[in-house]
Amino acid sequence: MKKFLIFVTVLTVSIKLSAQTVLFATFNSTHSGRNISGGISKTIKDKYEFGVGVRYNINKWAHPDDQGNLYLKRLYATKVYHHFGIEAFFHHKILPNWEDVSPFIFYDLQISYSTTRNRDYLPYTYDINGDVLYKKYIEIHGPFIWLEQCIGIGFNAKLINNLYLTQKIGGGTSFIIGKDEMLLGTYDKFEWEFAGLIQVGLIYRINN
Repeated sequence: MKKFLIFVTVLTVSIKLSAQTVLFATFNSTHSGRNISGGISKTIKDKYEFGVGVRYNINKWAHPDDQGNLYLKRLYATKVYHHFGIEAFFHHKILPNWEDVSPFIFYDLQISYSTTRNRDYLPYTYDINGDVLYKKYIEIHGPFIWLEQCIGIGFNAKLINNLYLTQKIGGGTSFIIGKDEMLLGTYDKFEWEFAGLIQVGLIYRINN
């Protein structure tokens, strides 16, 4: 037991000494919509990076399509706390630096709790020529728990001193958990869809 405690202590100290603190601020386009995120990460042995932060969901009034999608780009916060979520990620550096450019593969998890805003055009009446007239309906559903997880590839590129540009692109799945009595599709309280992530932002490396 004593040897184990000594091993854990030495390992913790060595990780702390070899870890580098990074601050990040990014813009994200995800399955649910758009958000900005910021937080802190630790880079260990210049190869592994673990990060956690807070994301802020940005409401968008206009829909990107009229395909009747229920969740895709439909997250719409109706309460203050619906705007906030959590982001966590893991980066694994895969190649040596290419003149201050560091490519990596990643796993990214983003979690939110929010409602959706949906727009439908349904038959309403007929005009004098017998043609069908449609009326626009706006409905709010949820709130739901959104778990968006993606894997992909990205890179960090040095801009000046300790300031870097970071970009990521990937794909994965989005789990939507919750039930809305108006939606037959949520009777089992779980839905999933394919998801994507495009992220761009800035990181600042703090010298330890």
